[in-house]
Order: sequence, then structure tokens, then C-alpha cells
Amino acid sequence: MIDYDDIDVWGSCLSEALVDVVTPFARASVASSNPTYIEDARDHLFSVADREQIIAATLEWLKANTIAAYHGTRLTDMDVASIGRVGLVPLVATARKARLSRALGRHRDWPKVEPRLDTALREYGSGNKGGRREGQVHLTLSRAGLVHGFNHYLLQGSEFDQHVAHSLLGKEGQDLLSNDGAPFVIQVELDGEQALVGAHPHFSIEDLMRMGEVPNVVREFIEAWSYRLFDATYQPSTAQTDCGIWFRDALSPDFIRAMSPCGSAE
Repeated sequence: MIDYDDIDVWGSCLSEALVDVVTPFARASVASSNPTYIEDARDHLFSVADREQIIAATLEWLKANTIAAYHGTRLTDMDVASIGRVGLVPLVATARKARLSRALGRHRDWPKVEPRLDTALREYGSGNKGGRREGQVHLTLSRAGLVHGFNHYLLQGSEFDQHVAHSLLGKEGQDLLSNDGAPFVIQVELDGEQALVGAHPHFSIEDLMRMGEVPNVVREFIEAWSYRLFDATYQPSTAQTDCGIWFRDALSPDFIRAMSPCGSAE
């Protein structure tokens, strides 16, 4: 399984996949290019080797492997047991009522705002207020990004819960979510092609390539690999990468490789 944060393991494997595409001259050129940003190393690589061949070879390499992805949230013991039985299921707005009532019920004004809960669930669920989330399971490519960058999922749970809590009780409502459950990071193992499909929910890989873009996931691996040519000590875990992967179907327990409690910032 390829774990994006662990370039010490996958870096040499991608090098082998690109051996016929990126010449020693091209690698040496990137190594001496002194890029300011990670993407500068990628752009230089594309200028000294065939861009389309690099993307195609990286795509095939990813499709031939499995890829680690991560989900972060707050869970009770019952939640942990449920995930162990049924896996990660798409968000159902009405199913969040129990958790929100439990967490927000500690607020002094809860009796006054509780009658608005069902309306808020509809607005942020089927009403798509604040963004479309119902019917989706969200993952991300980098564990380090989840834990050290966008760690509000570990602090307060699902983004849907955060929106509803804030609409009812403002910041105090969101703060109460931090006292419900414990932070967990769930590692999921995805087939490479499945991960690539999940990273392109709106535009396909072919669509992005026609628009001159580097496909999601492919871009993150090429950027990290090319910058590593310049800086042999570079670790993707320091970049707090946010690369989303999401699905409309449940991910059964067979996909789950680890479910670990963690601090909101390790």
C-alpha cells in the first residue's frame, strides 16, 4: 500500500516507474534547479522531460497499487463499534440528530433552540446550505495534513455537525462538539483506480488533462517526487497536503486498515 506521507518507501518505486521517461539528465537538471516552491520543481521537470508521458506513467503506477487514504472525526465507543460492523457510510442528515442533541444539550439555551434542530438538519442536509455533503463519504490523501493542517474534523467532528451547531448556538455550539467523543483517524486502503475516481468527483481525469491540468493525486505524487530530487531530505508530511477523495457509496469494513485514537495535533 502506498502512503503519500512515506516518500522514503514509495519514492524509489515511482523512480522505477519513471525510469524510461525521466532521463538522468532531466533528474540532474531538477536537482540543480533551486525551486522556490514544490510546484516549481514539477514545472521544471515538465520542461526537461515529456509532461504527458510522466503523467501517464504515474497514473499507471498508481492504478497498479493500492493507496492509503484517511478519514478524521470524533467518535464514541458506539461509533467505533458501528464502523467496525458497517464501515464508513455516507452522511445522512437526520442520522446526525442524536449526536448533535447529545453534544449541544449541555448548553444552557438548548431548550430554546432545540425546536430549530430539525429545520437546521434539512437546511444543511438536503438543502445543501453551506455546501453539498449529504450522501458522501470523505477521505484525504495525507494523514499529516489531516492531523496538523485541517484538524477541525478531529477537534469537532464532521463539517456538517459544525455547520449545524454554529447555526444554532454560534461558536459555543461548535465548542461543545469538542467535548463529545474522542478524535480518531481512520486509515482506508483503496484500489489505485478507485482512489483516482474518488479524487475526481466533478471532472474526470481525461477532462482535466484536456484542460491542461495534472490530475488530482497524480499531481501530489509528482510534485513530492520532483522536489525530492532537489532536496533529498524532503518529507511530504511537512506540506499539510489537502487532497480530497470522496464517494457516494459506503466503504465496508474490508477497506479499513486502522482506526486509531489520536490527539487533535500530534
